Amino acid sequence: MNEVSLYTNTLPLIREIGHMWDDKGVLDHPIRLMETLNVFIYVKKGDIQVIEDDMEFHLQSGAYLFLKKNVPHWGTRLYTPGTEWYYIHFYDSFDYINVETSREYSKYQHSTLIMEETYLSKMTLPKTGTVKNPEYTELQLKKLCEEYLSPHTLRPLTTSSMTYQFFIDLYSKKLEESNKSRQHRIVGKMIDLFSHSSSKKLSSKEISESIGMNYAYLSTLFRKETGKSITQFQDELLIEKAIKMLKEKCINISEVSDSLGFSNAFYFSRVFKKVTGVSPTTYLNEIYRN
Repeated sequence: MNEVSLYTNTLPLIREIGHMWDDKGVLDHPIRLMETLNVFIYVKKGDIQVIEDDMEFHLQSGAYLFLKKNVPHWGTRLYTPGTEWYYIHFYDSFDYINVETSREYSKYQHSTLIMEETYLSKMTLPKTGTVKNPEYTELQLKKLCEEYLSPHTLRPLTTSSMTYQFFIDLYSKKLEESNKSRQHRIVGKMIDLFSHSSSKKLSSKEISESIGMNYAYLSTLFRKETGKSITQFQDELLIEKAIKMLKEKCINISEVSDSLGFSNAFYFSRVFKKVTGVSPTTYLNEIYRN
């Protein structure tokens, strides 16, 4: 479907932002192949037809569309008289990571720990859609145009940063829609179960009985939806609790390990390092404690 993806650790790099209109209906979408530039189009008024790689889109007031770089697009029909639209041309990033093979950003962020992998994922932007609050969207696009045309020296960075936030808002709306699925509800129940049992790791039997479904299915679904295994997710919740204990109490690593049901302090330290990237001792030396 030629979806456009962004790395979570890289801004969309702006080349051009603009606001256009066609009072008489004499324009159509240009025939072009933009090898390095993605395109975002938002229709404020009127009607725009765009064909991308033989897929046809009809955009009316409040609708938007992302067009992928290096994929031909064109129009065959004149715009409706009075049509008005915004556009953004942007580079997605330098290809030091293959965005096509990167894992999708996980919407299941119930732990307060932010892992490095979070910033090595991608956000697949919604191909097309219609905004629920066009007045707000158009205000944001107007601000982007003003920032793009401003004279100050940091304009490329500030414009890219503002655009990133604008795209994140669209991506967030996409996540809200996906949250209505049956699969999301099942995974949500599992996460609630793990969160309320974060002082110990639940067994496969306990999970299966609590959810009332086959564990093999639950395990496969959980990994597909979150990008993590059930064990990994439970480990993260336990380590989050361990960090809170180490910050707030005068307690040693062995005591934390015992209270959270680990077999021994050595195994606890292994899990801690796997989750956080550092040993418990190193972590304690790096943080503030109450």
